[in-house]
Amino acid sequence: MIGAERAQRDRIRKQDREEHAQLRQGLILLLLALTVLSSAILLKIRRLTIAGRRALTEANGTLERRIGERTDQLQRANDQLRAEIEVRKAAEQAQAHSDVQLQEIISMMPVALFIKDADSNITLMNEACEKMWGMPFAELRGNRGDAHFPAEQMAGFLADDRATFASGTLLVREEQVWDAAHQENRSAQTYKKPLYDAAGKPLLLIAMCVDVTERKRDEDALQRSLQQLRALSDHQENLKEDEQRRIALDIHDELGQNLMALKLDVSMLHARTGARHGRLHREAGRVLATLDASIHSVRAIIDELHPSVLELGLCAAVEWQLQRLEQRSGLRCSLQLIDDSANCSLDPRQTSSIFRIVQTALSNINLFAGASAVQVSLNLQPRRMTIVITDDGVGEQHSEQHGERSQVAAFGLRAIRERVNAFGGELIIARRTDSGSSMSILLPGLEQQARPAVAMAAG
Repeated sequence: MIGAERAQRDRIRKQDREEHAQLRQGLILLLLALTVLSSAILLKIRRLTIAGRRALTEANGTLERRIGERTDQLQRANDQLRAEIEVRKAAEQAQAHSDVQLQEIISMMPVALFIKDADSNITLMNEACEKMWGMPFAELRGNRGDAHFPAEQMAGFLADDRATFASGTLLVREEQVWDAAHQENRSAQTYKKPLYDAAGKPLLLIAMCVDVTERKRDEDALQRSLQQLRALSDHQENLKEDEQRRIALDIHDELGQNLMALKLDVSMLHARTGARHGRLHREAGRVLATLDASIHSVRAIIDELHPSVLELGLCAAVEWQLQRLEQRSGLRCSLQLIDDSANCSLDPRQTSSIFRIVQTALSNINLFAGASAVQVSLNLQPRRMTIVITDDGVGEQHSEQHGERSQVAAFGLRAIRERVNAFGGELIIARRTDSGSSMSILLPGLEQQARPAVAMAAG
C-alpha cells in the first residue's frame, strides 16, 4: 500500500521533472528566439537609423541650401527694397520741395488761385485768393465754404463745379463772390479746369478768379458817361434844330417878307417905266432878277435850316429831299413807302431827327458813293420803324479808312450812328452781292422810345 503510494508519488515527481525540463527547454528556445528577434530588430533599427541619418543629413543639406538660397533672395529683395525706399524718399523729398516751390510760386502770384477736390472741398488757395475772399485758408481748408459764402452763391459754385467735371473742359463764368473783409459782393471772372485720376474719375478742380469789380464799375461809369454824352448831344441837336427852326422862321417872316415887299415895289417901278424911262426900266429889271435870285437863295437857306415840308410829316419830307437830290445831282431817286401808320404820331423833334439821319445818308451817297441810283424804303410801324437806303455805288460812303474823302465820309457815318444810338436803335451796313450797298436803320417804336426818355430824365 505504502509502496504503491510511493511509486505513485515518484511517477508524479518524474512527470513534474519532465514537465519542468520541457518548460525550461521551451523557455530557453523562447529566449533564443527572442534574442535572435531582438538582434534582427536591433540590426533593422541600426540600418534604419543609418538610413534616417543619411536622409536627415541630405534633407538638412537641402534645407540649408534652400535656406541659403532663400536668404540670398531675401537679401537681394531687402537690398532692392532699401534702394526703392531710398528712391521713394528722394522722390518724396523732391516732391515736397517741388510742392513748397509750387506753393511759394502760387502764393506769390497776384491772381487768386484755389484748388478743390472731387467733393468741392477747398484744398489749396493762395494769398491773393485769401485777400479777395477776405478769409484765411486755415478757416476754409477741407470744407466747401458753406459758412463763408451766401447760400445762393454756394449753389451756383457747386453747380459750376459739377458742370466742369461733367464737361471735362475749361469753364469760364462771371459771378458774384462775397468778400468778408469788405462786407460786399465782388464781381469775379472765374476759370475752372478739371483733373481726373487714372480711372477717369474726378480728382481735382483747379480754379482762378480775376476781380473785375473795378473794371465793371469803370465800364458802368463809362456807359453812364456815354449815355449822358449822347443825351447831351441829342439835347444839343434838338437845341440846334430849334434854333435853326427859329432862324428859318425869322428869315421867312422878316427877310423874306421884306424881299417880297421890295420885289413888289420894284415890279411896280419896272411896270411904270417901261414906256418913258428905258434905262430905268432896264435897271429895274436887273434889280427884279437880283431880287428873284435873292428870294430863291433865302428859300434855299430856309430849306437848309428847317424845311417847311417837315410840318407835313416824315414821309413828305423824305420825298421832298429825294426830289431835291435828283434835281441837283441827277441821281435816280425813288421812295418805297411800305407802311406809314406811325408817320402822323411822330412829334416834330422825332420827325426832324429821323429826317436828318436820312438827309446825312443821302448826302454821303451823293458825295462819295459814285452811285447813279438810290432808293429809300420807309416802314413806319408803331412798334418798330425800319428805314432802308440802297444805292449802286462803290460803298466809300460807309468806309472808315484813312484818307481825306474817307474821313469826311466817316464823320457823316459817325453822326448817323450817334443819332441812331440816341433813338436806341441799330445801324446795319452791308455790301450787296451785285453792286452797291445798303444801310438799314432799325428804330424802336414810339412806346419803346418813350421808356428810355423817362429813364434818362429820372437819371
